Amino acid sequence: MSKTKTHMRGQISDIHAGLSSFSIPVFEDEIAEDEEKGLIDYHCFVYETSGMKNEKDMKSLTQAIHIYYYSENRSDIDEQTVDIIMALSGVKGMTLERTEKQRLQKKDTDRFIDRVILTYVRRINIGCQI
Repeated sequence: MSKTKTHMRGQISDIHAGLSSFSIPVFEDEIAEDEEKGLIDYHCFVYETSGMKNEKDMKSLTQAIHIYYYSENRSDIDEQTVDIIMALSGVKGMTLERTEKQRLQKKDTDRFIDRVILTYVRRINIGCQI
């Protein structure tokens, strides 16, 4: 396995470990329907990677990683967001780009879920001209 692949997998592993430290479910890409039914309330993470973009140096790529924090019936969403940022601060090669806070209504109910989207950018050095 190449050094680049090992580094990329290591980052994902570190992200998963950081999110798992909150003792709530962590899902990759999406919450499956059967997994969603098992949630008593929405208090979980979902993370996904996006497409890659060539950088100006022609020897590296950047990729956005989106982490979705879903929270229901919690008043400390901003404080939790800071805790999440701190838990992921040790993941090498990733930079926090922005956060976005949303309030979503659960289908056919009067219940709401807070969703915080944390967008990180990681640089992937491939060492050769693209």
